[in-house]
Amino acid sequence: MTHDKKGPVALLKQKLEETGQSCKTYQEQYLRALADFDNYRKRVERDAEQSRRLALERLITDLLPVLDNFERAVQAVGGEREADSVRTGMELIHRQLRDALCKHGLEEYSCVGAEFDPRRAEAVSFTHTDEHKPGTVVSETCKGYSCGERVLRPAKVVVAKEPERSQKSEARSRSAEVAEGEPGEIAEPVDESNEDRIEE
Repeated sequence: MTHDKKGPVALLKQKLEETGQSCKTYQEQYLRALADFDNYRKRVERDAEQSRRLALERLITDLLPVLDNFERAVQAVGGEREADSVRTGMELIHRQLRDALCKHGLEEYSCVGAEFDPRRAEAVSFTHTDEHKPGTVVSETCKGYSCGERVLRPAKVVVAKEPERSQKSEARSRSAEVAEGEPGEIAEPVDESNEDRIEE
């Protein structure tokens, strides 16, 4: 006769195995929850940093026209003796404003002399010149500004193009070549003897 009833030792072993399995399950759930929380914390920090950076970029972008106007005002004052104090004060304010923005990551850059890069510059006009290679930035109407790796405002630039006279001379050369290759027809002389006579 077989006895299905387990002894106390077997019951303890079974209970121990069940407890160990439960501990393993709880440990896996804990580690998963810990990883999820760590990912959530990193995502919150990343979103907060992005929000802070975007807010800072908006502030700097709004202040850039003020910085531009200060630069224009300093340049327009000139070197008259009576305007020296005004110029000195404006230069001080301009320097303080620029330094304050630079502390928050603002960087200004110039594209003059470099090849035109649409990622960092905006072409506002073109000039025909033989002093610069076509596609080279010859001057700027506004500086470019960046914050970190992002361009806040591209530089507004004037880009060199080929001289107009070379284009016109090429057009004239092509016209001359066409004229030489396709001469006009020479009119044949009229033979009056072949003309019909009017019968009298």
